[in-house]
Amino acid sequence: LAQQSREVTQTFTSAPSSRGHFIIAYAPGVDEVIVELAAETLEAAYERIGDDLGHRPSRPLRVELLGAPADLAKLSPLTAQEIETTGTIALSKYDKLMVVSPRATVFGYPWMDTLAHEYVHWVVTHLSDDTVPVWLQEGLARFLQTRWREAPGLSLSAAEKQLLANGLRRGQLISFDAMHPSLAKLPSQDAAALAYAQVASLVSWIHQKVGFQGVRELILAQAGGKSAKRAVADVLGQPFATIERDWKAFLRGEDAAGRLGAATGGPKARRLRFVRGGNADEDLGLDQVASEKARKFARLGGMLRARGHTAAAAVEYEKSLAIANEPVVAGKLARTLLELGDFARAADLARPLIGIDESDATAAVTLGLALGELGDPGATAAFELALRTTPFDPLVRCGLASAYQRAGHPAAAREQRACDRLRDKP
Repeated sequence: LAQQSREVTQTFTSAPSSRGHFIIAYAPGVDEVIVELAAETLEAAYERIGDDLGHRPSRPLRVELLGAPADLAKLSPLTAQEIETTGTIALSKYDKLMVVSPRATVFGYPWMDTLAHEYVHWVVTHLSDDTVPVWLQEGLARFLQTRWREAPGLSLSAAEKQLLANGLRRGQLISFDAMHPSLAKLPSQDAAALAYAQVASLVSWIHQKVGFQGVRELILAQAGGKSAKRAVADVLGQPFATIERDWKAFLRGEDAAGRLGAATGGPKARRLRFVRGGNADEDLGLDQVASEKARKFARLGGMLRARGHTAAAAVEYEKSLAIANEPVVAGKLARTLLELGDFARAADLARPLIGIDESDATAAVTLGLALGELGDPGATAAFELALRTTPFDPLVRCGLASAYQRAGHPAAAREQRACDRLRDKP
């Protein structure tokens, strides 16, 4: 492990965060355009999660930005197959954070939230003397991963809610024991996403009852020798079996009230796709379109668009969307309409896609570009959303640079540097 770690990281350079609480290590090259963003995210997490859980690192914490899933496999006990099967993209282990750069994925991923997620793991591990089991570790990290940018609260995507609803209705929720020793060992990305949704909802439910003081108490109780289930039971004043029953009853109530997923169908979880020797093609994502007829029209649209027949491509995407209102097709149509100059319709198609999944970078970029053309100040928020998923897209960084310059935003210079660097990238 030490040998492989040296092989992966021996050419790395490093930079401290603005307040010195983190050291970001990365390979020289294009990853430099996310170093400052990573540092800002972690410094925000340092403050807010430190306040919430009452613990902060006493010395700078090393964070490694890795170029590929294979690098994470070399630096950890995970295999490359496990990483790709479950979409595991980062780890907190060996007293450091290891995160695969979003440039290793086709459509990006919520990399800023992932950095915060791994930082929560570090805090909980140190606060508990590494006694918190996987299910509760992941629940705490998933619940708090957006804390760096917003008030505490459960933030599940529509697709995650749908997975949770389906698992609940079918009696197929994943047991806490099945989550051991790692969610990265589960059989699929959907299984891992369901497990994350379950434990995040449980921690959120506990937090609503006892607040962060109670959450901290149950973590410290485990450092004192109690099991996780006993610690949770003592803080809530009920047997754990009763707590688990009441939590599931709460979920059923949420489902009955229509706050989880649709009775049938519903949005599908976004799958992480790793880059494999080339750029994304027009068919990527269409495997999630259930209707074969709709899929065929969408594929034809992709072939036409790839050959420069943009107007004809839009016709085929419209046919596909009329058969099956699939988000992936709506996203492709929105981008095609953007190229045709129909900015209003492109924005109308892209906006609800972000409501379904805010990590849909294609929709966020399309919305930003369309609103920018329409002179709508909402373009800035759309580009900022895209930045949290796909920071290597020059459209995002250049669009954000322009928006920030118009607003006199202090980060305009940073975004312009990133824009210039990515435009110059071979």
